[in-house]
This record gives sequence, structure tokens and C-alpha cells, in this order.
Amino acid sequence: MVITISNRYGCGALAISQRVAERLGYEFVDEQLPVVVAKRLRTSPEAVEEAEDLGRTMSERMLRGLELGTPEVRAEDGPSFDEECLREVQEAVREYAAHGNVVIIGRGAHAILGRGPNVLRVFMTAPRDWRIHHLMEAAGADEKTAAAEIDRIDRARREYLRAYYDLDWNDPQTYDLALDTSTFDVERAAGIIVNAAGAR
Repeated sequence: MVITISNRYGCGALAISQRVAERLGYEFVDEQLPVVVAKRLRTSPEAVEEAEDLGRTMSERMLRGLELGTPEVRAEDGPSFDEECLREVQEAVREYAAHGNVVIIGRGAHAILGRGPNVLRVFMTAPRDWRIHHLMEAAGADEKTAAAEIDRIDRARREYLRAYYDLDWNDPQTYDLALDTSTFDVERAAGIIVNAAGAR
């Protein structure tokens, strides 16, 4: 079984996902994925994460596109670094999924793998105000900073799915299970996902 986790930022998905992996004895894939991609592309994990960040402003992305399209600036034809990263992320997700018994956080894994008998696609969410206060407590941030970060990352994740997979991040039809994490504590939320995986 492969469990993919998509989430709105600040809803506590990381702790819940880790607990799911622990209870099932599954591999947990989060931070190591950009490391794998970076090794393949002979770059840094930070460069991979930056390429995935579609939270940059439209003008920044347009300037980057113009720069890459200019022969004098772009040394050679072929896919851009962003496109190479996307291809390697997709390949890495498929390889982890092929091993089975894995929980994969983000990276559009639910879009890459799609619907299948051995895939459980989970979406975690919570009201914005709840997420702001959760982030304030977890990171020690002030309300304005927490709100801005939540909005920025949510926007980037939504744009990532739209730009690369032509999917609406909020469309419930792209998931098998949606969970409001403000309703359950970590253990109960993990239990719901574990039970759903068993039923799947």
C-alpha cells in the first residue's frame, strides 16, 4: 500500500503522517525525496526545493522564463532545470511507490500515482484561523507572520498542482480521503488513515 499525503500548510499533517507510518511500519518519505533528486541532478536539495516553489511572483517566473528562452543566456537547448527537477521527482515518487508500504508527503504524489487499488490519497485540512494559531504555537511565530506564511505556501502548493498536473488542489475527486485535522488529535487522525488503508 502507498499512502500519499497532500495538505494545507499548518494543519499538523507532518506529525500525523509520521504516526501513520510508525503504526503501519511503513517507510516515511518527506525530506529525503529532494535529496534523492538533488543527487541525480548533481545539485543541492535547496536548489530542488527552490525549483518546486511556485510561490514566486508571476513577474519573477516570467523573467526567469524569458531568461531561459534567451540564447545568449541559456547555454544549451533542452529541458529547463525546473522541468528536469519535475521529471526526477516523478521518477523518485514512482520508485518509492514500487517498493510499497510507504507514506509520501506532498510533491504531487497523488497526481503522479493517480487512482489505484494500492494507493490511498489523503488530503488534510483545517480552518485557516486554526492553522494560524497552530503555527504560532509550533513555530513561535507572531500572528501576521504565521498568516502570511500559510497563505504563501498554500498558494504555492495550489499553483504547483495547477501548473504541472492541471489539477485543482481543492477538488475532492482527486483524493480518497479528506480529513479536518482540527477535529481530531494526532493519534485519532492517524487511526482514521490507518483504518482507511486497511479497508482499501
